[in-house]
Amino acid sequence: MKHSYLSKFVFYIFGLFVVSTLLAEEGTKLIAWKPISDASGYQIQIKDKLGKIILDKKIETPYQSIEELPSGMYMVRTAPLNLFKKPVVWSTWKELEIIISEPPKVAKETETPVILSKQESKSEKTIKELTIEGEHFLEATSVDLSKKGDKLPIVSKEVKTSERIDLKVDTTEAKTGPYDLTVTNPYQKPKVVKNFVQVEEPKSSPIDNKLTTKENLEEIKKNERVKSGTETQTANLEGKQNLTSKSTETTTSSAKPIPTANQSKPKVSLPKGKPFRDFTYDEMMVFLETDVAVNCKNTKIPAFTLGECHKTYVILNFSSEDNQSVFEFYKLVSENETNRISAYRYFSNHCNPIFKPALERMELQWKNRSNLDPEERQSLGVELPKFRVCTR
Repeated sequence: MKHSYLSKFVFYIFGLFVVSTLLAEEGTKLIAWKPISDASGYQIQIKDKLGKIILDKKIETPYQSIEELPSGMYMVRTAPLNLFKKPVVWSTWKELEIIISEPPKVAKETETPVILSKQESKSEKTIKELTIEGEHFLEATSVDLSKKGDKLPIVSKEVKTSERIDLKVDTTEAKTGPYDLTVTNPYQKPKVVKNFVQVEEPKSSPIDNKLTTKENLEEIKKNERVKSGTETQTANLEGKQNLTSKSTETTTSSAKPIPTANQSKPKVSLPKGKPFRDFTYDEMMVFLETDVAVNCKNTKIPAFTLGECHKTYVILNFSSEDNQSVFEFYKLVSENETNRISAYRYFSNHCNPIFKPALERMELQWKNRSNLDPEERQSLGVELPKFRVCTR
């Protein structure tokens, strides 16, 4: 009898300890294992990540409620009891992860879908970034983007917080049209958001414009290399806008040009003693037009942000937040889409105090968003609401 009992327990140690990850459903939190018929009860011990035993209890049942334990990582072991209520032999310590699984929620600021564009070149993949905001997100949360059997390939998923998931989606071979978002937590019903994203063909632009853009980019690559702060870094300043030009030629940007202070508007003078962050958009544009680095003809970067000027590169002066904010505003009004997207992110993340001319410019861009490419429209749609309600 004793031999039979111990044989069963050896099997119990290696094969019957079945719970190492705990998923709570409808408020129930239990850890359980298969019962042993000859046992007179069980003893369970749980220790926290610091090694302190926080539960040591003898019980009659092959399960134990751990309702009082918060989410986190623990170690657990159990032992069957003999007739004298003594543990025969302990199992090895096993990892125990307690996860509170609740139905996920997805927040959506507008009823319009997030726009994702397809590839512009068949030789390269098109990977788009997508942010999902909501509540109750876990590492174990699964995400799916699909329509009528077609799925968008998700290259990576990163759960930033319980309220945010960042995705990278491959739209290279995707079919155009709306896709539904499905977010699922373990043991919970899936949350489905209809038409969460819309895949579109990239906006075409005139051939002449494309050629002009390419020529501009190549020229600037040759003439402008930027070093920022105390480190030597090469920054991409492709496609900078010629702020001093009064030409009415069609721009190569997909963004609709917004009239400057000198176009059909009353003359604007620069305010004295007024912080840059309190300038109006028009006043900031006048500043950029007048703040020309006369001794540095290789660049159109505002003189206020220049540290040193060399034949093939410039060194930026970011000694104060004003210097960098002026430079980011310069990017915000440039012809280069990548620069504008970078500036959207900068101002939404450095918004205390709010740089008012940037907010005014972004609001104008939003009013003309139908003229933006899908990627820029999505970025502006994400960053502008944060900028508007900044509480940092």
